[in-house]
Amino acid sequence: MKRSKLVGIAMVALAAVSCGDDGGDHPPVLVDVPALLARAGRSSDDYNLATGFSNYGLLCEDDLWLPEVYWTPLGPPRLDRIVFVAWDMPAGTLRGWELVRDEADRSYWSVSLSAAEVGFGCEEQYTTSFFFLASWPDNKISRAIGVGRAAPLSFREDISSDDTVVVNHFSSLDLDMASLPAPDTATYYLKNLFTGATFSTDIPAEETSPSRRTARLELDYGELGLGAMTDVATGVVYKRDGVELTNHCLTVIDSTLP
Repeated sequence: MKRSKLVGIAMVALAAVSCGDDGGDHPPVLVDVPALLARAGRSSDDYNLATGFSNYGLLCEDDLWLPEVYWTPLGPPRLDRIVFVAWDMPAGTLRGWELVRDEADRSYWSVSLSAAEVGFGCEEQYTTSFFFLASWPDNKISRAIGVGRAAPLSFREDISSDDTVVVNHFSSLDLDMASLPAPDTATYYLKNLFTGATFSTDIPAEETSPSRRTARLELDYGELGLGAMTDVATGVVYKRDGVELTNHCLTVIDSTLP
């Protein structure tokens, strides 16, 4: 599916919510994310769902949030649910809502959330990042599939490793596409979703061109006690003079693993 169709459907959904349609028979359903993770025990490497999600993202307009996913698998798994997770990175807390599968287009999943339900509006609280989790039978669960809070295509990202222990993190922000001032700092937050181990650090946001800032970080997950890189959620917050401008949650995909 082309992104234009995804955005078109999203805008219809956002318009419906703004006109007082709360989703009919599908009001937002809260998910106990820690319990979901505890049942799974760790992320599953059976399927690379980050690649299988051919289109996914997060729209926010007039303080109405719409996380959305196209899932058009050629084979298994048959997903039980897709959960949209809000991660308060400094506090380490996770909240989630279940996406609803569209009856007319069974490959499209979404949920509409108000600012009151999320807890803040589109341009607030950039210390909270977002990711998707997908689950399937036998308590299997995907890695964190991250989304950004800046304009589409304004971020580049990569997580890679030669041994899954020493891990390289890369993120890059296009200032023109994001319509943001130049950040001077990037704060990385990491959290093992299953053990609760965390780590955070500030690094300079490097000027790689007049319109681009980049943040690179190499970490030894073994020394830090973070565990398997596929079990770790990673978020980066770009700041200027200590003020958060935007953030992005990174994604580990099969092509970046050794």
